[in-house]
Amino acid sequence: MRSMKQFSRGIHTVPKLVNHQRWAQEGISGLMSPKQYRTSWTDYQKYLTTNLTFKTIGTEHETRTPLAITLMTAKKPEQGPLFHYASQCHNNHLFFEQLQDSTTNPPALKSRLQRHINNVFGSFDNLRSEFLYAADTLPGNGWVFLVETKDKSVKIITCNNDGTPYIYSRNQSTDLNGAISISDFETLVSNKDKLNKNVKDFTVPLLVCNVWEHAYIEDYGVNGKADYLENFWNCINWEVVNNRLFVNIGL
Repeated sequence: MRSMKQFSRGIHTVPKLVNHQRWAQEGISGLMSPKQYRTSWTDYQKYLTTNLTFKTIGTEHETRTPLAITLMTAKKPEQGPLFHYASQCHNNHLFFEQLQDSTTNPPALKSRLQRHINNVFGSFDNLRSEFLYAADTLPGNGWVFLVETKDKSVKIITCNNDGTPYIYSRNQSTDLNGAISISDFETLVSNKDKLNKNVKDFTVPLLVCNVWEHAYIEDYGVNGKADYLENFWNCINWEVVNNRLFVNIGL
């Protein structure tokens, strides 16, 4: 008697956020109205997951998570559209998962995270200034990450468009739509050399800011990016950030 193989069908759906029901009705206090929340999370994440499902049906990626698909397609130019939806799915989930209603209470940072921040930036206030400056000056759409590196330090990474922080060759930190500086060119050459040598990247994102226009334009308008960023910083759930210090890439 022939044995029957079992196949599982992967359908990507919008992840459940702890405060989704309340935010859908009331918005994120101090950051987003219900309309803005619906645009940047409910509607956009559904758009991403639906397209990811369509693009993975019948492929080896059908049952994989958005992060796994991101990692497996990042170095394959011919799978650019699939990488786009997977990377955006994962980045946007990381962003909304770490949010809370606005608070003026100082963050309770784990001692290790506080030590990393002080060693690299000098103080928490300096981290805030540098992180928000990187987000405000990022041209066009993209993401800004605070990441933990292989040597257990931290740094800020800017990713244009659908860039991912996990793989240096797809950080997309350099805007290639115009002239590039010598340092940017040297970075590109260095990345190519590391790829040829199969150098691994062990970067883990701790904090992320969504700098795509659809994340703020409903509430803040075309010129309201800076106000959005200021409010974003007051809506970070630092307990989530603390927990990301330990390698956790199951999203």
